[in-house]
Amino acid sequence: MAPSPPDAPVPDPLDGTSGIQVLDRMVSLLGLLGEAGAGGQQLSRLAAALGLSVSTAHRLLAALEHHGWVERVEGGRRHRLGAALVALAGQAADGTGLRRLCRPALARLSGESGETTFLIVRSGLNAVVTDRQDGAYVIESLTQGVGGLMPLGIGAGSATILASQTPAEIEAVLAANAARYRQFGSSAEQVRRRVEQVRSEGYLMSDDSLIAGLAVIGLAIRPPGRAVTAAIATNFIASRLDAAARRQFLARMRQEAAMVEASLAVPAAILRNPRPGES
Repeated sequence: MAPSPPDAPVPDPLDGTSGIQVLDRMVSLLGLLGEAGAGGQQLSRLAAALGLSVSTAHRLLAALEHHGWVERVEGGRRHRLGAALVALAGQAADGTGLRRLCRPALARLSGESGETTFLIVRSGLNAVVTDRQDGAYVIESLTQGVGGLMPLGIGAGSATILASQTPAEIEAVLAANAARYRQFGSSAEQVRRRVEQVRSEGYLMSDDSLIAGLAVIGLAIRPPGRAVTAAIATNFIASRLDAAARRQFLARMRQEAAMVEASLAVPAAILRNPRPGES
C-alpha cells in the first residue's frame, strides 16, 4: 500500500465513535477524577483505567477543561475536577429543594455552636457535600467544600446514610467501595463497624475521625415513607466539646432534622388530604 502523502490529515482517534460513546467516556473521566480528589490524577493513568489511548484521553480532557469542568495541577502533569462543577453541584442540590430547606437548619446549628456543619446527600455509591455552613473557626474536612465527593460510608453523614439502607444494600455498597475506602485510610471492615454503631444507636458520635484531632457527629434525615438519602453532619476539634456538650449538640441536630423531616412530609399529606373540590 502506498504511504499517505505528507499533508494527509492525521486520523482522529474518536472518528467512528458515536456521540453517546464519547459522552460516556467523558462521564467516566469525571468519575475517576472525582475519586482522585484534590490531588488529581495523571493522564496516563486515566487513559489506562478507561482503556483509551493517551491521545484520546488528552482530547477528552481538553474539551472538559475548555468548559471549566477539569483543571490542571502540578504544572499540568495532573488533572482534577474544575471549579465550574461546583456551580453545577449547587444547582443539582437545589433541584429537589433539599438544600434550600436544610440551609436554615445548618445556619442555626453553626451559629449557635461555632462548629462547621454539612448537608450530605447520597449519589449512587458516593456521598456528596451539597451544603456547608462554616463555624467560628476554620476546620479541615475530607471533602473541603460544596461538591466534595467521597465513597458512601466515609465520613459521619455518609456513614449514617449507608447505615439507614437495607442489610443487602449495605453489603453491596461495602463490596463495591472496598478498594476506594483504602484511598481514605479506611477499609470495608472499619466502615461496617461504624455502620453497625449507627444502626445500634441511631446516630454517629465518634472521636475516631479519619483526620487526627477531629471528632464527628452524623444524623440521618428520615423523610416519612421514603428512603434515607441525606444527613446532617459536623466535624469539630475533639477537645472543644466535652461529653455533655456533644450530647447537647446532638439534641439540637435532632430538633433541626425533625423540622426538616416534617417539612418533607407536607406534600405527601396534602396529596392524601386534598382540599374540598380538588382531585
